[in-house]
Amino acid sequence: MRDEVDYHEVEPVVVWLDGEEQRCSLDETATTGSYWTLVLTVPDGRVWTGAGQGLWTAFVDVRRQIEALGYRMCCAGARADAFMRQGKSFDGYVVDLWTRRSFFGIRHQAELFDYAPASKVTTVDEQLARYGRWIETPWWRAFVPGDPVRRG
Repeated sequence: MRDEVDYHEVEPVVVWLDGEEQRCSLDETATTGSYWTLVLTVPDGRVWTGAGQGLWTAFVDVRRQIEALGYRMCCAGARADAFMRQGKSFDGYVVDLWTRRSFFGIRHQAELFDYAPASKVTTVDEQLARYGRWIETPWWRAFVPGDPVRRG
């Protein structure tokens, strides 16, 4: 039995290209077997395709391709403090935002493709490094002024 394919265009996403924000189209395809394909098209016609098992994997694949060129996706999923916990398993569009309040069990979430300013987004590697530091941060650091997630 073949997987059924679900295709649709996402609301335009903003990408930081050449020093300015530009609205770009993003098409997604998903099979019932949870294999996702995302196709990002920028206004000048250039196209990048990311694919993988699960939405987050396809999203990261596209990001890695455009980041190599110095571009950033300006969306909640690319924020420094974002990570897809539940959605990674359930193919949802919700990312968790790991904030100071998260240490106390208060969850903040956003839709994966919600707008985020370029100043809040990072590369995939920076995002993963911050998440790793967040996981290792003792809960009591939430009471200390400044960013509780310290570098090295």
